[in-house]
Amino acid sequence: MAAQAARKLMAGEQPSAKEREALRRHERHQEELRRWQYYESIPQKHWRQMSGRQTKVLAEQADRYGLPFGGRTVNLPKLVRALHEFLAANARKLAGEDGMLDAGASSPALEQYRKERARLARLDRLARQRTLVSRENVRDGLGRIAHLLRAASEALQRQYGKEAGELLDEALDDAQREIDRLFGQKRRRQRKQKQARKESKL
Repeated sequence: MAAQAARKLMAGEQPSAKEREALRRHERHQEELRRWQYYESIPQKHWRQMSGRQTKVLAEQADRYGLPFGGRTVNLPKLVRALHEFLAANARKLAGEDGMLDAGASSPALEQYRKERARLARLDRLARQRTLVSRENVRDGLGRIAHLLRAASEALQRQYGKEAGELLDEALDDAQREIDRLFGQKRRRQRKQKQARKESKL
């Protein structure tokens, strides 16, 4: 009856009420089948967007907790089952931690733990909102900007003379020192140089 209803619609005819209902049932059934197919093959990109986590973090969590979302696609039914099995296996541990926090117990160590947990929750929220940027990413970005400006310095020297380029180079050197001061790059560079001198003596 569903097939007959579809043929009538294609021919511009009006299906009967029973045929229309049969067609609706068939379409709902097909939609349900497609939905389960989608559940079983969620692209990793979509899971990354939904979770707010980078691929590296997802892979580490998959390895650490035995959750099946490390591949190119995510099988949601398998992941849901694994997640609930993980929660069931760790129920007492999770309840014990939360129970300790909610029971009103108090000690200097517990208070410090609460504060650290609140800080971590805030950092996690900022990372999800994409308002928290790592120091390493900022430093790398500033380094790339400095590289572009040094290329501009060379162009200035060619067009306006050596002094024009030197002015920009001096400003960039000052900026590099400030970047090193803010992000500790100078200290890391000095440690590497010290290590290299030690190795050369051996």
